[in-house]
Amino acid sequence: MPNTTQFFDILFNNARTNAMMIMSMDGIVESVNEAFTLSFGYTTDDLRDKHFRVLYIEKDQATRRPEIELNQTHRTGSSSDENYLVHKDTTPIWVTGESILVKTDDTSCIVKLIHNIHAQKQLERYLLSSSELLGSLFESVQQSGLLLLNSQMKLVRTNGAFRKMFGVRSDVAEGSKLQDIGNSFWTKEELRQEIRNVIVTGVPMKKEFVYDKGDNDCVRYEIISKQITGDGDAEHQLLLMIKEV
Repeated sequence: MPNTTQFFDILFNNARTNAMMIMSMDGIVESVNEAFTLSFGYTTDDLRDKHFRVLYIEKDQATRRPEIELNQTHRTGSSSDENYLVHKDTTPIWVTGESILVKTDDTSCIVKLIHNIHAQKQLERYLLSSSELLGSLFESVQQSGLLLLNSQMKLVRTNGAFRKMFGVRSDVAEGSKLQDIGNSFWTKEELRQEIRNVIVTGVPMKKEFVYDKGDNDCVRYEIISKQITGDGDAEHQLLLMIKEV
């Protein structure tokens, strides 16, 4: 087994879904890993020698949220938060993170682990409000594919991440059937039966499906369903969130 330093370096450099940032005890960014760059756009060169407060929205900076988090990390050894992180392209993204105080004989630092929960947060807001959020929801979610179906299992809307994930042309018409999407994954009888069951029973789905793309290339998708209840006599809809796992 590698020593502790080597072990951490391997975790830091090889992680793909766990964004990590190393800071000094004062909150000055020293480095970020590739997962951080993939999720939020910044490289180490972009952030080196800057205080991590630059990643917070103005409202959180004004209330000194970064400093409060830093103080708690010093006092208790760790702190967790859920707030916006400003992407390099200036888009605010909902994240959850934990800052961990690390002290050794040679050095002291703070390691922050960050997870993008923007899709889940937007879905929560969507489900708690009216359909007015639908447009902004589908535009803003980039990490997960979204597919909205009516009660007859016909397409209402998809987002860009969904179309990219499944190689779908942009002109799939509203009212199209699943098999018209243009990707064989959506013709799988097992998947279609699961969706039917959700619509009929109202029991939500959270399940993984393996898709054989051919040439020994397989991908695993996690699909989570949310029932959308319409106002009055409005038709109920089913929202599917798809992530590659």
